[in-house]
Amino acid sequence: MSATMKSSDGVLLKSRVPAYEKILIGPLCVLGEMATGGHYIEVLRLAKQMSPQTYPQIHSTLVSESGLLGAFYRGMIPWGLIQCVKGLPVLFVQGETKHLLSNHTPFPQSRIEPLSGIAGGIAQAFFVCPTQKLKVMAIADPKYSVMKPINVIKSVVNDIGLTGLYDGLAAMCLRRGMDWMIRFTVSAKVNLYVRSLKDDPTEPLKLHELMGCGIVGGAFSAITHPIDCVITNSQKPSYVGSKDPISVAKVIYRESGAAGFGRGLAPKILDNSYHTMWMYGIGTFIYECVGQWTRKE
Repeated sequence: MSATMKSSDGVLLKSRVPAYEKILIGPLCVLGEMATGGHYIEVLRLAKQMSPQTYPQIHSTLVSESGLLGAFYRGMIPWGLIQCVKGLPVLFVQGETKHLLSNHTPFPQSRIEPLSGIAGGIAQAFFVCPTQKLKVMAIADPKYSVMKPINVIKSVVNDIGLTGLYDGLAAMCLRRGMDWMIRFTVSAKVNLYVRSLKDDPTEPLKLHELMGCGIVGGAFSAITHPIDCVITNSQKPSYVGSKDPISVAKVIYRESGAAGFGRGLAPKILDNSYHTMWMYGIGTFIYECVGQWTRKE
């Protein structure tokens, strides 16, 4: 987006206005993804990371405890809904970082894309960590899923202190930074490849093509899954002991071996692919449509 202003000698200059519409587009994309099945995919993934049960057993347990609809949206109200803000830093911080690096550093595009993804991921971690902690607790223990939100927060703060809401933050910053670096980098490379196959490489990609780019980028980002296992286990209510990433990893390995770091990988791949389809694919499409209406040269 650009705006015009006059310099001291009367010459018209162009100044870029930050893409504030991404502040709205990001959360809306997350809400759409979560409401249409994305949340339940994450519920299965988180439950699997905390339990050796099979997926059918996990589903049966969730349904017996919360009913079919309750299982599908367990932990979503209010923690999942609050987490819709995680779409804000991803699109806005990543986009603004990419713009700043492109215009104020000599970095090539091959370096700018990963760095901007890391910035968006780390910003997201600070937004998400407290609600992710509370969502994990609601999924792991049914008593938290029926308690009033304020009582859940009071219970956590009374038991482990205010800082307990940020259990796993270091690992989450590492994981989400790497995660979104991979998502945006791979999605962008697939985008360029698809464009290269067209008669006119400058032609904007269609919605389904952008969604496909996001699906591939999301699938590749599942390589960070072992770190995610460490985060989830450090946040579950039954965990006792030091919660720094290395200590938690040692506990997982002692209890389950190397396989413990792969629990929930299948829904993780599906979850990441579906989520990035919304964030990169649908989000980019909406942003470009908004740009046609609001950004004037």
